[in-house]
Amino acid sequence: MRGRLFALHSISLYFFNFSKNGIIKDIFNAGQRDHLAVTAKKFGHIEIPLKRVHIELTNVCDFNCVFCPKSEMKRSYGYMDTGLARRIITDLKANGICEKITFHVMGEPTLHRDFFAILDHAACEKMDVGLTTNGAGLGGETGRRLLDYGLHQLDISLQTPDERSFAYRKSGSRTFESYLKGVLEFFSAYRAKYKETVFKFRFLNTRFRKKSMEQRIGPVRVISSTEELRRTFTFWAGRIYDLLGVAQEDQLPALRKIGNLVAYKWNVVEVYPNVFFETYVLDDWGHAFGDEKIRDAWAGYCFGMRDHFGILYNGDVVLCCMDFDGNTKVGNLRESSLAEILSSDRLGTIIEGFKHYRLEHPYCKRCLGSRGFASWLVKPVAGVVGLKVLKPFFYKRTNLFK
Repeated sequence: MRGRLFALHSISLYFFNFSKNGIIKDIFNAGQRDHLAVTAKKFGHIEIPLKRVHIELTNVCDFNCVFCPKSEMKRSYGYMDTGLARRIITDLKANGICEKITFHVMGEPTLHRDFFAILDHAACEKMDVGLTTNGAGLGGETGRRLLDYGLHQLDISLQTPDERSFAYRKSGSRTFESYLKGVLEFFSAYRAKYKETVFKFRFLNTRFRKKSMEQRIGPVRVISSTEELRRTFTFWAGRIYDLLGVAQEDQLPALRKIGNLVAYKWNVVEVYPNVFFETYVLDDWGHAFGDEKIRDAWAGYCFGMRDHFGILYNGDVVLCCMDFDGNTKVGNLRESSLAEILSSDRLGTIIEGFKHYRLEHPYCKRCLGSRGFASWLVKPVAGVVGLKVLKPFFYKRTNLFK
């Protein structure tokens, strides 16, 4: 036992030095230089333009998905003041802070009573807009009105691709067939008008069980094997091809890619120009569903304030889109300007830490932490490699916008 502990301790020290002075630093310096070469401007402490800024118009949702942290959220429910939403969009555009805004953190943005007025304002400001929606309203008045807006990107969180798994969405009296019909009819009508809009259909990959989640909410099994993933994507691709009238020979390249997918990781396939299928691995949202002790991460990397940040409906500015409960709040836009918040010493310390794979915020340490010792050792290195190198590489290859 003593020998094993000594070996683990040695591995821990190796990884620590590895991150601090060794290979990680060498591998990613080139990537950082490439990034800096194309990002000459700064706004406060952040290098601009970011890929996107997430604006949460509301944290209210008409679904109650068991795999969503909505049930764990301690924030009160509410809607962003319309004037604040307009001011945020104007400020972001005037200062060139981001390439686009995305209506997404928690909640269903189309439920905001002034959703379309806010879209109008974004259009007046010539701001590219991404919308993430659960798709429930696309078969009704919301979908019909959306046909008047050429969005930059539209993400539909299908998540549960069949009638059995749709039960996880807890959508009241809504049936899977009516939901599916509304989504597909909207897609067909929208695609006919706006062929340049990036469409992304999101699916939930539950290849890896989350035991802490299951203890709280019960088993969640959606796409849970490679065979099921390939079968699901093939079925949905067929529906898309039927709607668009795609010739069989033009389907083959995407179908071949689908045939090579595996279910243990993030996957993305362009099934038609600007139409993507994407899987997200089931996540516990920074250990939100577990009560057990978490080992704080000793190192790590996050896209927060590096390619995006979030603004919650009450004006709180948070580090990243995964912060569903406002734990990483660095300021509030009803109390301070965006320039003041993004120039604060506190944020400067956090960003400087990220640059060196050092986590300064206690919630970041927990979010990227681990339950087991072995995972605690390896996860920071795997996370840095995955987020810093592999994910941008695949995004570039697939022309995928998130």
